[in-house]
Amino acid sequence: MSGMQGTAGLDEALALFAGSGRVLVALDFDGVLAPLVDDPMASKPLPESVEALRRLVGTTDVALVSGRALADLRQLAQAPEDVVLVAGHGTQCSLDGEDGGQVLSESESELLARVTAELEGIADGREGVFVERKPMSAVLHTRRADRVVAVEATREAVTGPGAAEDVHCLRGKEVVELAVVPLGKGAGLLRLRDRLAAAGPAVEAILYAGDDVTDEDAFRVLGERDVTVKVGTGETAARFRVADPEEFAELLTRLADLRDAAAAR
Repeated sequence: MSGMQGTAGLDEALALFAGSGRVLVALDFDGVLAPLVDDPMASKPLPESVEALRRLVGTTDVALVSGRALADLRQLAQAPEDVVLVAGHGTQCSLDGEDGGQVLSESESELLARVTAELEGIADGREGVFVERKPMSAVLHTRRADRVVAVEATREAVTGPGAAEDVHCLRGKEVVELAVVPLGKGAGLLRLRDRLAAAGPAVEAILYAGDDVTDEDAFRVLGERDVTVKVGTGETAARFRVADPEEFAELLTRLADLRDAAAAR
């Protein structure tokens, strides 16, 4: 668990972070701002978190870093206009326009079509299993399925199309995502930090919060000056932990208070 402290020391870490100059607050969406739900398109951020984000963008660089497709994240997040959206596990960024900037080659598009068809074949006839299509990937969802069915569908996805050449397989909570480009929230987060620094002062520290195994590479790429927060249960490389999105909303509100106070000094 790499020195994970729970909430011990979190207030002190937040105060130190809030007192820095230019900082970046980067957050997963599902399971952090929005409680997890069975229907991915029914996700809604907690009003307290939306309000905290609205306050933070006045003093702080803010980004949402999600595995969702950029269009879906934009639709569901209700984020203030100045919040940067990093989607598709780091493969899309709102700074690069409406489509997120990355375009598949002809061979990548053909591979994605084959992978999607194979996943849909795995989902076919299995109640509660369905496939989500994204611009760079396809995702097998099993959250609604019986546990035995979910395990078998997951195994078939990972050992079948997930093991094919040039396919990048990423497992999360009740999902298997198969992409035709490399995935990684950590790499996307570092690219964003460098882009922000290139356009202004350096980013002195990052606060990153996530709930899934797909957030672990983001936790691991950050350093001692950064604040990493795991939301929920499970092994993690994050320094701190909160129980759920409701508790994280309280943390985000405290951070907005601290940044407002720092800006007023």
